[in-house]
Amino acid sequence: MAVSALVTIPVNASTPGHEAALVAAFGSALGSSEIVVDALSAKVMLHFHFPGDIDPLMSELYHAGLSHSATLALSVRVDTGRSGSAGRAEVLERLGALPAVSNPAFDGYNVSVTVAAATTAMRRLHDEIVSLGLVPVDSPAPKRA
Repeated sequence: MAVSALVTIPVNASTPGHEAALVAAFGSALGSSEIVVDALSAKVMLHFHFPGDIDPLMSELYHAGLSHSATLALSVRVDTGRSGSAGRAEVLERLGALPAVSNPAFDGYNVSVTVAAATTAMRRLHDEIVSLGLVPVDSPAPKRA
């Protein structure tokens, strides 16, 4: 089963042309859905296949001058029902120790982090979540501004 995470990417959406280019880029990116461009706060929120291959999308955004950050915010719902799932402290410690991850948070249902906007970083994050005994499941849809 494919799992998607709620991803927030800082972007340059200062003109209607930028917004249209962002919608086109995200709309054509494999693994993206439910795209919300928030020009006022300069970010795009979307569902993205987790861990997925975000490198082509980020490359397109950088080359078009539409992204101004090498990081993104990611939130993924997890199932903690399996026996042996890690506790909050262990989740925070292990995710915080990953080289491309900062600001880990875990409320017992969702893992949220700031992570390098790179496929390798997202795969390492996914692998660590799974090794903690947590099972990623689909996240709720992004809220429209």
